[in-house]
Amino acid sequence: MPTTKSFLAALACALTAPLSGCISYNDSCQPLVPDPDAVVGYLGQDVQLDKPFTRHDNNALAQLVADSFRHAEDGSSRPAVLGVVNGGSLRAEGLCYTRMTLKKGPLTDGVLHEVILFENLVVTLDLTESELVQMMEASVGSLYAEGQLIASPSGAFLHVSEGTKMHVDCAQRKGQRVRTLTVGGVNVPLPPREDASIRYRVAVPTFLLEGGDGYDAVFGNAGKDPDRNPVQARKLGGTDANIASAYMREKHPTPAQPLIEESRITFENCALPARPAGR
Repeated sequence: MPTTKSFLAALACALTAPLSGCISYNDSCQPLVPDPDAVVGYLGQDVQLDKPFTRHDNNALAQLVADSFRHAEDGSSRPAVLGVVNGGSLRAEGLCYTRMTLKKGPLTDGVLHEVILFENLVVTLDLTESELVQMMEASVGSLYAEGQLIASPSGAFLHVSEGTKMHVDCAQRKGQRVRTLTVGGVNVPLPPREDASIRYRVAVPTFLLEGGDGYDAVFGNAGKDPDRNPVQARKLGGTDANIASAYMREKHPTPAQPLIEESRITFENCALPARPAGR
């Protein structure tokens, strides 16, 4: 959910835009970070931000965010094996400027914080195998089948971190679309085992833990259940954009180490957005 800071900045921008011709995040609107022009890393390809690309397909920047969540608690005794972020967290519409594409090359901190706008906290907690599979089924339950127009894709679609692979078949009914799932390099049996002692350490934004995008049925009160050992990310204020920014600086600091999209989720009988020519 938006913080008070971002909401007030957005409101101020909206009120002044008709008079000032507000066209960029640091024109009439205040930047969201102290140094918005600082380069945090490099993109190895154009990254599409239109909803079909963030909510209905793999996306390089969303994968970076999921990776950053997974590794946010690497220094703890119980790090995550999976990080997820909902596609609705990535926004083409910033406070004052709409970006349908992030161009190949340098990515600035200001732009990154505009795209990951809502400043959600990140929490790592334990899920049972059944809950893990339920979460992934909820992620793909609203995907459009092949031949359908991707008219209003759901923000609930989850991007997954490195080491996780999923194959989805949109010809199957909801609740049975996940055909294979590997987490942390380990195959997850389908259907899942009902043994509650089998746990997966997962890092998620609080927006989902609090029931956003329909995930209340999946998480319930898990974020407040001490038996799940929920831990809020402790570095950089624990917010998604700050964690992603730091991870981008660490992993993709030069044009020789750019961020490239991976095929972590494969789709069968699903509608897919038309990639721009040259992709």
